Amino acid sequence: MRRDIQLLRGIAVLVVVLYHSKLNVLAHGYLGVDIFFVVSGFLITSIILKGLQNESFSFIQFYVRRAKRLLPALYCTLLFTSFLGLFLLTSQRWSEYIAQLVGALTFTENMVLPTQIGYFDNAADGKPLLHIWSLSLEEQYYFFLPLFLFIIPKRYRFHGLLFLFTISIAWCFSWVYASNQVPSLLWRISEAQKAEWAFYLFPTRAWELLAGSLCAWLMLHQPSFTIPAWLKTISVITLLVLCGVNITPQHPSIEAVFIVLATSFILLGDDKWLVNHKVIKTVERIGDWSYSVYLVHWPLYAFAFLAYVEQIPVWVSVLLVPVSIGLGYAQFRWVETPFRKGQFQHIFANWYTVAGTTALVFLLPVLIATQRFEPLPDQAAMPTTNYGLSEVCDNGFNKDGTLKVQCLSDGKINIAVWGDSYAMHLLPGIVKNHSGVVQITKSVCGPLIDIAPIYKNYLEPWANECLEFNNQALNYISSHSTLTHVVLSSPFHQYMNFENGQMLTPNGLVQSSYERLLEGLANSIEKIKQLGLTPIVISPPPKSGFNIKDCLDRKYSSALLLRNGCNVEMQEYQAHQQTVNQLLSQIESKAKVIWLDKLMCNQQYCETYVEGTYLYIDSGHLSAKGSQKILGQLDLTIL
Repeated sequence: MRRDIQLLRGIAVLVVVLYHSKLNVLAHGYLGVDIFFVVSGFLITSIILKGLQNESFSFIQFYVRRAKRLLPALYCTLLFTSFLGLFLLTSQRWSEYIAQLVGALTFTENMVLPTQIGYFDNAADGKPLLHIWSLSLEEQYYFFLPLFLFIIPKRYRFHGLLFLFTISIAWCFSWVYASNQVPSLLWRISEAQKAEWAFYLFPTRAWELLAGSLCAWLMLHQPSFTIPAWLKTISVITLLVLCGVNITPQHPSIEAVFIVLATSFILLGDDKWLVNHKVIKTVERIGDWSYSVYLVHWPLYAFAFLAYVEQIPVWVSVLLVPVSIGLGYAQFRWVETPFRKGQFQHIFANWYTVAGTTALVFLLPVLIATQRFEPLPDQAAMPTTNYGLSEVCDNGFNKDGTLKVQCLSDGKINIAVWGDSYAMHLLPGIVKNHSGVVQITKSVCGPLIDIAPIYKNYLEPWANECLEFNNQALNYISSHSTLTHVVLSSPFHQYMNFENGQMLTPNGLVQSSYERLLEGLANSIEKIKQLGLTPIVISPPPKSGFNIKDCLDRKYSSALLLRNGCNVEMQEYQAHQQTVNQLLSQIESKAKVIWLDKLMCNQQYCETYVEGTYLYIDSGHLSAKGSQKILGQLDLTIL
């Protein structure tokens, strides 16, 4: 194996492991996967093209070799992860894990995960098989590419690869920047948006593998072609820099293009430019183990994330880096190597031994699915969402500007609840003690006039929808003379990327700032007052960054919990919510603010579980029962 290829593999796996450690060493180390894609495309295409050129290519032998290379370490990792899962996963997590396991065994993980969570969502860190999506995508490429190259005439192979590359990259970028759009062909599988599917799908990520394939074709037909050593050195530096510097909030995007180009420059030519330095030799050696290191590292971090309920101590994150590399080496030494060229190589020597072994492993999800976990106290059927009056009230306006009937409670309308999901979760408590409540809510879109956030995958097209929604909300409120009070609520964190974030206004994009956020909330309050109505702002519930429901699930089941209790410590809450609390304190001179911490906390901590009831459904949203318990006795009309 060429030294530079092993170097690339070593760099790729190290930056991925450091990224997943959450130590903020390489904040964009996920780009290591893009390096892997290009290298994989290069190697696999080289094998296929040489076989086709020599007229010695065999589909059966090709797939048997792939099985011998990939399956032993994968199956070992799945067995190890499933065994740990019996002790570390709650019943809800377990059912999700079974779906992930089936996806891993069928190489369809990249289709399973979008139905559960986005890769960059915080909750994704608790998916033990999240990382298998990339292996599934590579395997899909391995099934597709040999047939494609076999069918297409030899003289058109390069043009065919280039055509597919162009189609794939165009498809990818068109979806990445298609904010708030659900693919018409995939909406029945998941509500994930095009930008999320673009990350996972084979057609939208194949261009990175195809870049490696194009390099392989060029090296086969122009073996003397090379790239200057100085440019290869710059390419290595570029890979490391890009893994630490943010260019765009989307992925894959322009930074992926640079990663692919830099990796391609290194692959073109030979490895004679590399010096014999100890650091380089060490990274190359880790490159030998990279497949197993990649496989084993993520379940370790996922289980630590779950056991510590999203707040892994720094010392644990640091320790898991060498542990991942050590276990990866052990799996390489005692699993990969014996099955490839040692005493067990006969097990994957032909197609029927591969099929037989795979069939046995397929029994794994059947056997472990029979495991049962003890039911949680009065929570077995508790929903994981709280949409308020109805799920359709997440952006509940009809095309004609009227509000869906499900978003109005019984009685003459006198209270409007306006905001995002942190307004939605208030409704069960408010309607318990009030009639005539109307719900005007849209997820992520806070009740701010003329300001909308640019937040994660919620880009400018979505922000325009948010601006329009809030204008509709204000028009609806102004057109109903029976209204007396308007409740506003949001966590406001989606507006608080003050360093490099943006907000959309009617005049275009502007830099995010605390002053603009304060002004936006103040403007909404002033508009309500001008209508002769009483504005009431309800604060977000106390939170400190961990998933409270997951913590309670672990506490009341046999799953391992390494966190010291599930209540929110007062000091942690105040530190975590400092900017939001400061904002609401300044608004108190303009509107009544109801502080939920005064209803839920004492001087030391805030309750999360009362009389058999979970108060939260995640890290910050109230459950329906929790909302009723906390807000059910309040009379908003006397404020």
